[in-house]
Amino acid sequence: MAALFLPLAACGTGGAAGGADPELMTVLLDEAGEEVSEWTGDAGDFGDHPHQPDGVDLDIAYPTFEGADAFAAGLAEQVDREVRDFRGASRDPVRLAIGWEVVAAGNGVLGVRLVRTEEDLHGQRRGYGTYWYDSETGHTAYATELLADHTALGALDGIVREKLAGDEDVDPEGLHPVMRTYDSMGFNADGDLLVEFDDGHLSPIVVGHPPTSEPGRIVAVVPSEEAAPLLSDLGERARAASAVEEPVLAVDPPATEAESVPPAPGVVAAGDPDLDCRAPEVRCVALTYDDGPAEGTPALLDLLAEEEVAATFFLNGDPTLTRPGVLRRTYAEGHEIASHNDLHEHMTKYFDEDDLPGQVAAVSAMVRRQTGQDVDLFRPPFGDTSGPVVEEIGRQGMAQVLWNLDSQDWTGLSPEEIVDGVMGDVGPGSVVLMHDTLAPTLAATPQLIDRLREEGYEFATVSQVVGDPEPGESYPAEGITVPEYR
Repeated sequence: MAALFLPLAACGTGGAAGGADPELMTVLLDEAGEEVSEWTGDAGDFGDHPHQPDGVDLDIAYPTFEGADAFAAGLAEQVDREVRDFRGASRDPVRLAIGWEVVAAGNGVLGVRLVRTEEDLHGQRRGYGTYWYDSETGHTAYATELLADHTALGALDGIVREKLAGDEDVDPEGLHPVMRTYDSMGFNADGDLLVEFDDGHLSPIVVGHPPTSEPGRIVAVVPSEEAAPLLSDLGERARAASAVEEPVLAVDPPATEAESVPPAPGVVAAGDPDLDCRAPEVRCVALTYDDGPAEGTPALLDLLAEEEVAATFFLNGDPTLTRPGVLRRTYAEGHEIASHNDLHEHMTKYFDEDDLPGQVAAVSAMVRRQTGQDVDLFRPPFGDTSGPVVEEIGRQGMAQVLWNLDSQDWTGLSPEEIVDGVMGDVGPGSVVLMHDTLAPTLAATPQLIDRLREEGYEFATVSQVVGDPEPGESYPAEGITVPEYR
């Protein structure tokens, strides 16, 4: 095991300040000393997670700086999320190690690069994240906050696509302007912006298997003059702080508490923010698709984008691991992402109560790892639920969402029969059950959208239709009859 987890310096992931390799970030410090301490922890320090697989080795470290208690709290929150999501999203997790490097220290800015080394059933891989502290405000920033706004992130996404075009190891369909795709950015010794991607994050789809971790870390170097127009004030100061000759590792505590900040670039809200389904004159309907992402999901997303329709997608575990780029696209285009359990099995018949925490946690963790989004909605496969199932869903911060209109697409209906069936039963507040794994459903969707629009319906997410769902509750109130809670 020791041979699998080499020190950071042996992995080609960091370089000394002033190093010649343009694909390496500046590293000002990579071990504790007089001005920087280190917090270390193991599995015993992460005992409050809803799902804790047995036998998983954790070796976690992050730096703490004098005067920057808020940064320590921010880094603690990030590593806690990484541990929680590794436990939930991995198949047979074995070990997670997190190490650190200081990549900026000066000009009122501290920058830390966290490097994850993890092993599970599918092998070993590395992941990266950079976090930035503004000592003036006490705010811990994500990497995308080095950019001015979401428009700047979209422009950067286009630049990166061009730079990686033609690379056979990169699937361009995996690149989307979302926070967890661009969660590790910093600067090299020349002041160029470096964008680095986790092992396998951009690898092509392998049907039935997570994308391979080969070829390892992918990096795009954006020359300083090309990156400059995209940077925020924090980004400009971070670039200067990455090139200081004498790092300033101790900072003054912020004079005032950090004010609320807008969502980081790459955080995408689902649905039309101006649509109010509670208004009496508005007729809302939620189109929902279960069991994906699937081979046909990109074509469905093409259609929904052309028609400017937002939908809600309930995902299962293996498809999500197989097609993470499709998940990121779905999120980036403003659709609502929800969980349909890890395995597509009857939850009251197939699983013991001890199995429920892992089953409920899995898709949520996968989605957070790929997008940064916390999942709020859970739909049990077949609508098969019970008191313990709903309790576990609520314990993990989600509401149960069923449906009140079954398209019956799973029974072998033709596209026309699917459309006619939905139109015969639809009403304001309908939550329509469909499946993006079925070809007739994909063929029916454009007809269905046209017919619903002719009837004056607006397309909304489930959360918009049911109205701010509460964790541990079940929606819609008039939904399907479910087995007696037990």
